[in-house]
Amino acid sequence: MIKLLNFAGTALAIILLNVLLMLILNAGFIEVSFFAGIASVVAIRFFTSPSNYAKANRQPVESSLTTVQYGDRKRILYPKLIEGTSIAYTAISLAAIFVTYYEYLS
Repeated sequence: MIKLLNFAGTALAIILLNVLLMLILNAGFIEVSFFAGIASVVAIRFFTSPSNYAKANRQPVESSLTTVQYGDRKRILYPKLIEGTSIAYTAISLAAIFVTYYEYLS
């Protein structure tokens, strides 16, 4: 269920970004969909890469005086699924652009 929410939330966020870009640039939905997909892939990679900004700026949560208790950790975010969703959105939008503008390419 959480993976489905990650997928749906990512797709919805990219579609909202696409609509926002569409309104700002006064262009069609398909015309800006590729750029919305690329922007989402770049943003997601920025926050999920191994030497990312989020990890570099967080404070250490453990000190020599604290006791670490290991318990079951429930995952609520799946970065690879979110990144895969944005890459799939970009690929689908690129295919839609080629299908829509096939006449102009030939």
